[in-house]
Amino acid sequence: MAVAEAGALNPSEATDELYENGLRHLFEATHVTFLKNVYGGLLFGFAGLFSLIVAAGSPGLEESNPGLARLLQGFTFPSGLVIIYFIGAQLFTGYPMWLMITALQRKGKPTQYALCFVVSWIGNLVGALFSSAVFSYATNELAEDPYKSGLIRQFTVDIIESKWHIIFVKAIGCGFLVTLAMSFGTQNYDGISKALGLHLPFFMSTTARLPHTVEFMYLGSISIMLGAPLSVGGFLWKCMLPITLGNATGGAVFVGAFNWYIFLHSKKNAKARDRWADAVGD
Repeated sequence: MAVAEAGALNPSEATDELYENGLRHLFEATHVTFLKNVYGGLLFGFAGLFSLIVAAGSPGLEESNPGLARLLQGFTFPSGLVIIYFIGAQLFTGYPMWLMITALQRKGKPTQYALCFVVSWIGNLVGALFSSAVFSYATNELAEDPYKSGLIRQFTVDIIESKWHIIFVKAIGCGFLVTLAMSFGTQNYDGISKALGLHLPFFMSTTARLPHTVEFMYLGSISIMLGAPLSVGGFLWKCMLPITLGNATGGAVFVGAFNWYIFLHSKKNAKARDRWADAVGD
């Protein structure tokens, strides 16, 4: 393996590593999974606060140059993913990618998969809600304009006024890009390359305002706390459900299943062809 020379795994080796990560998550103790995801949700909340202060705090820029305002928000938010990956916390959005690979390799039981998804999702929600309630709402960080009005305006446009299926399709794109970022984080070994690999695909996603499950656990909850016209039931149905399903679809299909088929499944086929060739040769 040329890791020492290049500082990175090749795509096939990276897929092997993603598979090993999936096995570790599948057989990890439930309380460890929960705590890692609580920590991930908490840190992602700080990234959300950071990006909102930068973007919503520039209302004149949003009116005169909306592309630049989106670029600023897109650049700042992925810092949360980089920090989370470096310290070993977790986000729900990685699990569909990892567990699709292990499922296609026929590892584990259905109950293990269900437990991983539920525990990671609830852990992220607990962390994000704590971050929004304690570090954003209770501290009045976003209570005044332009932050409050900018946040509620973004949430209204992205969720309340959007159709369910539009939110779902956009979330597929986010799931694709954020798990691609995670796979780059796994593939690269040195710190700078890992940080860039984690940042760039998610930068594309957040600039395009493609919704991320844990991002909207924070943005949605703090928006409602500050007066956005959406009930808790509406938050779960109109916001969390389509984003969660979309993110899971994007990560599982476009990264997990793709990498499994191209690299792991192809290895099996190559070995089978080699055995067949040896048998014919004999």
